[in-house]
Amino acid sequence: MIRLREKEFTDIVKYMREEYGINLEKKRVLIECRMTRVLERYGLDSFSGYLDMLHKDRSGEMAGEMVNRLTTNYTYFYREPDHFERLQDAILPELLEHIPSGVLDIWCAGCSTGEECYTLGMALQEYRRSRNDACRARILATDISGEALEKAKKGVYPVKELEGLPPEWRRRYCGKTDGRTFGVEEDLKACVRFQRRNLMDPVRTSEKFHIILCRNVMIYFDKSSRERLITTLEDALDKGGYLLIGHAELLTAKETRLEPVYPAVYRKKRE
Repeated sequence: MIRLREKEFTDIVKYMREEYGINLEKKRVLIECRMTRVLERYGLDSFSGYLDMLHKDRSGEMAGEMVNRLTTNYTYFYREPDHFERLQDAILPELLEHIPSGVLDIWCAGCSTGEECYTLGMALQEYRRSRNDACRARILATDISGEALEKAKKGVYPVKELEGLPPEWRRRYCGKTDGRTFGVEEDLKACVRFQRRNLMDPVRTSEKFHIILCRNVMIYFDKSSRERLITTLEDALDKGGYLLIGHAELLTAKETRLEPVYPAVYRKKRE
């Protein structure tokens, strides 16, 4: 295993905090364990050499790879299911009363390998089926990791991930399996647009969303980066829009201008 010198560790912690909001202050051993093979693949024997390459890489691929290695990317279908139930029962009906076009703009921020945005797509299609509603959705799914996004675009997953989905959802939205993997249906994939994006970057002022899912992402951030991200998400919400976060990431009244409406669900005022 390639060991981190003190300055190398300090430089990596600073870089990850400033560029991506990720706090690695207590993760020295994790960095050494997860990055050693990456360094060896590049033919490097020191983290200083890796950092030199990283700063010269204009494509962002190396940075995305490092973020992917140093964060867990733990996700699965139908995670925190009460959010998807709340969407169908309350959030979607309320929103669509105020959207004449019937077209929802949704941002799945920190989408990882795609299970969350595809579950969201399933929930939306179930809403249409149950209400005989013609509403449509444009789902933008973003992540900093190019590797994670490539897996998400393929939409192919281990068959064990089917276990968390309701049986009727499996039947309607999950394609044939070879016994080891399955693929989500093409109609579902067509509803999602994937994009590489750093959550520390501001959104365009013209970019507004009716729903934002940013669940189990802030757990990696320090206080200042968390505050910065919350502001970004607030600015990206349309008036009356909803923000859904992880149940372990609840916001205080001092942190947000949004009003809490359900567990781990916040709404932007319309006025």
